[in-house]
Amino acid sequence: VGFSLAAAALRYGFQPLRLILFSLCYGQLVNRVLKIWFQRPRPTPPDGVTRLFRTIIIQGGHADAAAFPSGDTMAGSATGAALALAGCGNAWWLLGLYVGFGRVYFLAHHILDVLAGYIEGCAVAILASKVVAVRTEFEWQQIAGLLFALVGFVAAMKLTKKLHDSAGKSYKKLGLMGVAVIIMLVAPRI
Repeated sequence: VGFSLAAAALRYGFQPLRLILFSLCYGQLVNRVLKIWFQRPRPTPPDGVTRLFRTIIIQGGHADAAAFPSGDTMAGSATGAALALAGCGNAWWLLGLYVGFGRVYFLAHHILDVLAGYIEGCAVAILASKVVAVRTEFEWQQIAGLLFALVGFVAAMKLTKKLHDSAGKSYKKLGLMGVAVIIMLVAPRI
């Protein structure tokens, strides 16, 4: 992922990269909340079907182990949609579908998981394009905005994991999560 983001920054500049990063932050948080909410099991591979290549599929009680929606497809479509919305070409809208095909092929997701991940990724990229302050050139304060959002993102992800792992709902954790989400929404305006 880091290599792909660096390549996007070199090819298209800092502003599309900034939109991608905010889209991925929003998308990953929404994705985890939906996975915890739905807890849909991953598909069971049919007997006798082998694949030439294999992929890592998170299993067990992890907060991201559920199949719905596809996180990889969400990340692909959020990245592609952000690049398309930043004016880098309409073909980027197809990136999430490309990733989603692989997720179904490797039996990591059902088709509906991939479709939901694609819609989610495009939606968060559109949200990010509306929230992120548009700049024509690089300013150092934009780095501060990204770091500010990163703090909110990490806090929100850790809190959703703790909420998933704990038996009961904690209003203190939910309140802290609300603060973290507000930080993530304010940071792009910096």
